[in-house]
Amino acid sequence: MPLRDHFHPPLLAELPWTSLYTLWVGKVVGRLNRTLPGGEYRAFANLRLGPHVEADVAEFRRTGTNGFHHDPNTGGVATLSAAPPTLGRIPLVLPDDVEVQVAEGRHAMTLAAVIEFVSPANKKEKDERAAFVRKCAAYLHRGLGLMIVDVVTDRRTNLHDELMRAVGGGAHLLSGPTYVSSYAPVHGPAGNAADVWAVPAPVGEPIPTLPLHLRRGPVVLPELEATYTEALADSGL
Repeated sequence: MPLRDHFHPPLLAELPWTSLYTLWVGKVVGRLNRTLPGGEYRAFANLRLGPHVEADVAEFRRTGTNGFHHDPNTGGVATLSAAPPTLGRIPLVLPDDVEVQVAEGRHAMTLAAVIEFVSPANKKEKDERAAFVRKCAAYLHRGLGLMIVDVVTDRRTNLHDELMRAVGGGAHLLSGPTYVSSYAPVHGPAGNAADVWAVPAPVGEPIPTLPLHLRRGPVVLPELEATYTEALADSGL
């Protein structure tokens, strides 16, 4: 099914983009897990919208001293206390995470590749765009395969172009606000590099599917057009 404009009326009111992305990411995860080599790789969904940070291990409580503080509200588990910061507090911009992560083995511990679905917030302000670019650049510098799917039509910024400028690929720019891009880090005798694919994804045209390169692994096709069509069907459109 050709790409539709999910960020302007009338479709914006019929199907919120958050609902579409949730279904679309799930479809891509399912498709990959049916095609990836069994037991060697596994796809996961990673969705986090908004500037919320959750503590994974311990809740930090400032009591004026370092050490452990017993809080009966935690069921008797000691929580780590922290002294006031010595250098104060700095602002922190956290980008939206709408990702399909492909990990080696059966656990989401060792990433092999990531598909980033761009959200409107990722393209909104300069700091948010920079945070998204830093995240993508970090994936490339770790040698991970990376794909960016940008179908956001209400903001014109091209994050692929900003990523290329950030990593020294200014000759590989792409015009237009909606596109799919893919990057494959390469390690060779001539040094480290990354192969780059990028094609427009205009509204009214089928969504292109590019190769996703897994670190130390095979190349897979996420089948973006087919999974997008399934997501729309499940949404009742």
